[in-house]
Amino acid sequence: MDKKFLDQLNNKLINPSIEIVCEHIISNKEGQIGQKGAMIVDTGEFTGRSPKDKYFVEEDFSKDNLWWGPVNKKISTGIYEKLYHKAIDYYKNNLDTTYVFEGYAGSDADYKLPIRVIAKKAWQYMFCRNMFINRKNKTTDFNPQFTIINASDVVNEDYIKDDMNSDAFVIFNLQKKIAIIGGTEYGGEMKKGIFSVLHYMLPLKGVLSMHCSANVDKNYNNTALFFGLSGTGKTTLSTDPDRPLIGDDEHGWSDNGIFNFEGGCYAKTIKLDKEEEPDIYNA
Repeated sequence: MDKKFLDQLNNKLINPSIEIVCEHIISNKEGQIGQKGAMIVDTGEFTGRSPKDKYFVEEDFSKDNLWWGPVNKKISTGIYEKLYHKAIDYYKNNLDTTYVFEGYAGSDADYKLPIRVIAKKAWQYMFCRNMFINRKNKTTDFNPQFTIINASDVVNEDYIKDDMNSDAFVIFNLQKKIAIIGGTEYGGEMKKGIFSVLHYMLPLKGVLSMHCSANVDKNYNNTALFFGLSGTGKTTLSTDPDRPLIGDDEHGWSDNGIFNFEGGCYAKTIKLDKEEEPDIYNA
């Protein structure tokens, strides 16, 4: 499905350069350049993730390995299929440029996950290019093991009938290795979406997946892990000028050691203090 769907998209850019994407963000009026040169984007109604709109398809392949409840909420195959086809139709009927990120989650070569993210917003592609690990060899065929189709302009008008929280949705089909996003532009849904997928896949391979930051000493030994809920200081505490950073948010612990899931950092800027957090502030 995935390759066939991708081939049907005429106006697409696969892993375009940052320079091209920045030009598109400006020309598409998706964002603007800030005073110090940073790209600024308004994500609309959602300025954070919407956990109550996140669902997993209940199917035989994965249902016995998921801890069902308020975090991992069930959704039927029928509702997923309806919204999946709605997202696909949106892409087929929208002639604007489609941006495709192809890369990896996980820096451990034994456990890295090849991923593809398809988006209509240039800045959403740019977000993925920053957060995930980029492909170095672009001449070989790419076979993603999980795909996110971001149709953030699509909403589910039937959400009450479908017994869903709102018209926004983030739905994972672990059997088909696809997630669909609709109704929310917030980029963190893609980042945390892949994190959720790794939370499912890696423990089945004997690897501990962790929501933590990590750094090492100057000899790249004695790893320190910083656990805590979002916003409690993981990024701040691990950003130490005397200790090289492994990563600031998502890690795995395999027989090979501690490895970062991501290729970038995700520092919150609210109440950012120049004196207390100089490295993050200056970035």
